Amino acid sequence: MTAHDVAKAAGVSTGTVSRVINAHPAVAKDVRQKVLDAIDALGWQPNAVARSMRTASTRTIGCIFSDVRNPLYANIIQGAEQAFAENGYTLMVSSSGGDSSREAKLIQLFASRRADGLILSNADEDDAAIAAALRASNLPTVLVERDLPIEADSVGTDHRGGMRRAVEYLFSLGHERIALITGGRRTRAGRERVGGYLDAYEQAGKTPLPDMLRLESLSSDYAFSETQALLGMTVSPTAIIAGGNLMLAGVLRATQMMNVKIPDDLSIVCSGDTELAELATPSVTAIRWDLSAVGREAAKILINRLAGSIPSKPVRIEVANEIVLRKSCALVRRG
Repeated sequence: MTAHDVAKAAGVSTGTVSRVINAHPAVAKDVRQKVLDAIDALGWQPNAVARSMRTASTRTIGCIFSDVRNPLYANIIQGAEQAFAENGYTLMVSSSGGDSSREAKLIQLFASRRADGLILSNADEDDAAIAAALRASNLPTVLVERDLPIEADSVGTDHRGGMRRAVEYLFSLGHERIALITGGRRTRAGRERVGGYLDAYEQAGKTPLPDMLRLESLSSDYAFSETQALLGMTVSPTAIIAGGNLMLAGVLRATQMMNVKIPDDLSIVCSGDTELAELATPSVTAIRWDLSAVGREAAKILINRLAGSIPSKPVRIEVANEIVLRKSCALVRRG
């Protein structure tokens, strides 16, 4: 069955059928309805690949994250997928496993499959191959929580402000030896968290201790080993901030192994609110932001970019966050 059969059943030309299925505005309402009724009656499904060759659009969006099992990424993807579906786009999601070479290959793959655009949150912002692959692909791209040396739209979270407020909250409880464990060197989120931490100390007229900063990874295992090292110091921290949602499990595992009581011996704050933070005993104070909103904003930017309804200059949106106070923090014990 072809568009010709639909045209014959509706009493119109095949060109009119083509305009209807491609949502062309220059079709009268009654004519459009006749074509749609004929499509329903015949059970015809347009060939998306053939249509994309004529319209230069596949109505598909590529999406690359380092690990889609991360609940934060999963919620971002969910928000984006809903917005794309409402506008007739299909989101195709790939996980790179944090492998930059795979990310570059995925970018090339989406370009070869004629994706209309790309949402990207890659593992390492310093990898030149990623920027090169994006330039070669010529895909309209929205970066999520990332900064790359290319002309691209981006959506992020106010990690700097959230971290500053978290440290200020701990200051209010008398803490000064506050450790931050995060992946601070390779991604925008990590750098912003470190910046917010240092801002809080500077604004309070306090001097941070260099050995309180552990900035090499966002993994749970790294958080576990660094928490052990921090708590084994002669002068150990009175509070720890887990600067990444997967890191809280490592911090809690280390404190349990070392028989450190929370919050009596140690206060804890985590960045990114998860079920673990809410259901842990005691529940953990968290820096929380609307993850679905991050995905929706990324999708809206890309949809508008493809429609040509926003200026050529890259758009940057920052989503606000808040501190959710729970039971993992207490006044510092003097002496």
